Amino acid sequence: MDLNPLKIFSLVVSLVYTASVPTHLQSQEPAQEQAQAQSDGNAAEPAAEVEQRPASPAAQLATWYRRAARAYESGETEAWVNAVENLHRLRPFNYDFMRQLVMGYAQTGRTSEAFNMMLKMQQQGLAVEWDEVEEVDSLRQYPLYGHLRDLMETAGEPSGQAIEAFAIDAGHPMPEALAHDAETGRTFIGTVRDGLILVREEDETGFTPFAAPDDTPGLKAVFDLLVDDERGHLWVATGGTGQFRGVRNADVGRTALIKLDLETGEKLDEYRVLPDGRTHLLGAMALASDGTIYASDSSAPLIYRLRPEDERPQPLVGNPVFAGLRGIALSEDESRLYVADYDLGIFFFELGDQPTGFALGIPETLNLGGIDGLYHWDDHLVAIQNGVTPQRVLRLELDESGTRVANIATLAKALPEFDDPTFGTVAGDDLLFLAASHWQRVGSDGRPIDPPLPDVPVLRVSIEDATDTVVGEEVLEQLKQGGGAPPQG
Repeated sequence: MDLNPLKIFSLVVSLVYTASVPTHLQSQEPAQEQAQAQSDGNAAEPAAEVEQRPASPAAQLATWYRRAARAYESGETEAWVNAVENLHRLRPFNYDFMRQLVMGYAQTGRTSEAFNMMLKMQQQGLAVEWDEVEEVDSLRQYPLYGHLRDLMETAGEPSGQAIEAFAIDAGHPMPEALAHDAETGRTFIGTVRDGLILVREEDETGFTPFAAPDDTPGLKAVFDLLVDDERGHLWVATGGTGQFRGVRNADVGRTALIKLDLETGEKLDEYRVLPDGRTHLLGAMALASDGTIYASDSSAPLIYRLRPEDERPQPLVGNPVFAGLRGIALSEDESRLYVADYDLGIFFFELGDQPTGFALGIPETLNLGGIDGLYHWDDHLVAIQNGVTPQRVLRLELDESGTRVANIATLAKALPEFDDPTFGTVAGDDLLFLAASHWQRVGSDGRPIDPPLPDVPVLRVSIEDATDTVVGEEVLEQLKQGGGAPPQG
């Protein structure tokens, strides 16, 4: 069975933090009233037991991870399956939980449930090489096994018309950010390891330095870049992290937005998130027409807003149910903010005096787990998905309300260049994106685990040219009746 105790431990640690978000930021969640102790007025009788508040999803997840690890280590397969079922209930998009349930059901004689989960994975376009998984031996005698196996192997085959635009040399480790200047054709990249911002001219083949920590006070690891050509600014989401070469202990967990001159790279201003004793790290950004910046916090379940008149980013919305906020995108009319949670999928917030959040309406055949980059293009969302197999880039057409997925298209999947594709930038009708990542190749200190690091290819794929998988009218009708589901906390 594929169960990584180290991965489990690291997630449990992160969940402890996630549960501590201030409740006053949970504008979209109904408040839970604390239960009061009952008393019959008789001093001689013991006080009635106080009703306990239900455990948060984060606490439940941590509990079931621990139970799964214990059951696996002790060989208690039934208990392990029960724990993974509960993990799947809390994280229904998680590829590993689904695959492990097929294995567990097969080992415990629950054949129908094993095939149902295999079918669900196949319908979501997921791939597993089941012939290499010995735990499903009991399923191989059935014709359905061969049918689903073949379909899921096909799902893992490369497809898409992405081409290499350029490559980032391994001498610039851990590239994480891309931005495109439509006016000049320049492309910017930002790195985590050295906190460098490099620029590539439209007609050039190499990169030249644009900004660096040595000449830009406050610049640390770079997690996103955003071009505002109207105002002549390049925005940088930056913060202290262990992988940054120049990190100091005091910098870890501190983060800011930095405004640079788009032509010269000169630092114009810095907007720091107010320290509150907890870890913060601003990542993906989105730009409104008035110059307002929205940014997700990848270390805390918060989304920040920086208006032109603000002195620092202000928390806009937050919810402790979020496990790992990543990409963020603004609708065409700027009334709605979309955000990807790595474990939970895509949510949207109706912007206004009191923003309200809901889960994006999707058919059961769409798995939205493991999304890093998220972008808006012509009433579509474009998602870079590395947390499932096959890794892929999806185009999601939204319905007229902007709250539900109407059509699905795969722009690229399982390409040879893919090694954890992460983030990118929209360039006209194309997506430029990092097809690989160094995160899995470095330690917590940013040093290569098995040097040398490979170059990182940047691919270009047309967003416009793709074949849609149309969601049936019946499914759309169900979505309309159900609407978007608010995140449950």
